[in-house]
Amino acid sequence: MSVKKSKNILGIFSILIMMHHLGQKASAPWLSDSVRVHGLEPFVPIGYLLVAFFFFCSGYGLVKSMRGKENYMRGFLTKRLNRILFVFLVTEFIWFTVRALNDAVGLPLNPYSWFVYTIIILYVGFFLFYRKEGKYSLLLMALWILGYSVICYILVKGNWWYNASPVFLLGLYLADKDVKFRRINIIVISALFAATFTLSEFADAIYSALGMTYFGITNLIKVLLQIVACSSFSLLMYAGCVHTRELPDGSKVQKVLSFFGNMTLEFYLIHGLFVQMFGHHFLDDSTAPICYIRNIPLFVLVVFALSTASAFVLKEAWDLMVYLQGRSDGFKKLTHDLKKFILIALGIFVLVTVFFAINGAKSSSDAQSSVKKFKKEFIQTVDVNGTDVAVYTKGEGKYNIVILSSDMYPCSTIHLKPTADVLAEQNHVIVIDYPGTGYSGDCDAERTSDFYTDTIKGTLDALGIKDNIVLLPHVISGLYAYRYLEKYPEGVVGMVGIDSAVPEVGPRILGGTYSSTDEYSWYLGRYADIMGLERFLEVKLGYDSTPPYDRIFMRTSHLEYIPAMEEMFRTNFHQGANLEEQRYSYKNCMSVIDFKLPADLPAVFYATNAIKQGQPYGVDWMAEYENMISNSQIQSVKLLTGDPYIIYYDRRLIAQVVNAFISSL
Repeated sequence: MSVKKSKNILGIFSILIMMHHLGQKASAPWLSDSVRVHGLEPFVPIGYLLVAFFFFCSGYGLVKSMRGKENYMRGFLTKRLNRILFVFLVTEFIWFTVRALNDAVGLPLNPYSWFVYTIIILYVGFFLFYRKEGKYSLLLMALWILGYSVICYILVKGNWWYNASPVFLLGLYLADKDVKFRRINIIVISALFAATFTLSEFADAIYSALGMTYFGITNLIKVLLQIVACSSFSLLMYAGCVHTRELPDGSKVQKVLSFFGNMTLEFYLIHGLFVQMFGHHFLDDSTAPICYIRNIPLFVLVVFALSTASAFVLKEAWDLMVYLQGRSDGFKKLTHDLKKFILIALGIFVLVTVFFAINGAKSSSDAQSSVKKFKKEFIQTVDVNGTDVAVYTKGEGKYNIVILSSDMYPCSTIHLKPTADVLAEQNHVIVIDYPGTGYSGDCDAERTSDFYTDTIKGTLDALGIKDNIVLLPHVISGLYAYRYLEKYPEGVVGMVGIDSAVPEVGPRILGGTYSSTDEYSWYLGRYADIMGLERFLEVKLGYDSTPPYDRIFMRTSHLEYIPAMEEMFRTNFHQGANLEEQRYSYKNCMSVIDFKLPADLPAVFYATNAIKQGQPYGVDWMAEYENMISNSQIQSVKLLTGDPYIIYYDRRLIAQVVNAFISSL
């Protein structure tokens, strides 16, 4: 298999990978009907097959080069990684800039960059085990890839992170073999590919049909089938290379294929940016689109043209770097000192981490006085089913406004106090810390919607509040308000939802397609575990971040308690009960999936324009609010200018709309 042939194929495959990602963005079966456009379905399931041949060619080419070039392993990592790291860092900067401009910064910056991490792992393994090649080198490389796969599984990475990497081993092995493919070999390999690819695609349906109860086993079988499928696919591509003639160098087709084949890395790392920029949402369904192109042919054409031009510029930039290295002694010295710079950078990173960890621990310790001060001044506790539940109450009036908080701020009594204080000018206001969050004690109960509903009811009973209750739910607490209205409608005279969660988001919290609720719950539980682990490491290493409280609570007397707010966020967010709430989010959505407001209950859903325009999770929240209305004479949907944090930073506006609602009762 010549270099020219493999590059020609990989050039085509880089374009097909772009089509795969376009298909995932526009035509995948897991997309909601509001954004799904047909036309690219055939490209949706083939991504890992295409990437597998990249890995195959990498393994094959490394062994061939090692055999044919003297001292090939000298400076191997520097030679192999320089271009990868250069293109990766440049594209990461571009991704960061676009994400920052659209208020969507997060890690990884490039959601398609997993390939870079994987190929670097493979190159490092090859260097370790083939630098001094022995009879166990291939076996050690296999164990290296197995270890990488296990880590990916533990970290809840998608199957694509590791289902194609074992094909690298196949490339290493065949590089030393002069394989001749007979017709029967091609038939057998083709049949094997067709069988395993088809079975892997229908594995989820088979799982559901058999009524299996643990999806983890099915997923393992699915990954094994995918490994066999992409291995046989790569063998077929290899056989095609072996048994076909090369295109003439001067032909137009060869020039086009060579053009794309020489910049596959650049094309791969940049095309995803345009897929996202012109998709129905930027990155995921929780962010607004940048420039949505719904027409499929135009979508493909624009992304392809911009990706090609950008990849060409990146390739030219790298060629300039190579040119400067050859002409400039200073530049050459700079690149040869790469290892030194890497070690220095690692040393700086360690020192910064130690500093952050010490500073984080000190900040946490210093904040304790503020935490205790707030509790002493404002918090009272009541017993609810044996658990001390913390509440903040203030004001007097006929109506009892119960503010139910978002899970993003897991200490309601602190975060919602400024809003409660404004509302308390005309009403009696109650804010509750759910068990395990804020100042409340914890318990072992499952965090179902009934648990939260019973907690709210028990707290109000303990406070002696039976009548004239107005529920004011925010985001996820909307689910508990709906369930409360189903279980305990007596005494509730109204509800005002502020970006109140709609049950329809339940099946869309996780991206992707799932064959059953068992599979979905399995993934959701694993994601909750990894979120907890990530948060634990962030806090311990001092890299945790807190919301911009200075901005959210500006012009309030609450600034004094920002250290307490930050500490409560640090010790509660994505930990303990808050994490369990995340784990049960799907079940809690589905528990009220058919909810309708009681026909005699006055209610209003307020949605911010950010929710209306962004349609988080691909759901039309405004339409879902309308679906929950049972009596349009006393129930309505209205719009607020702002974002989901409006309940914290625009307290006067919240008080205005709530008081207007109450005056209509």
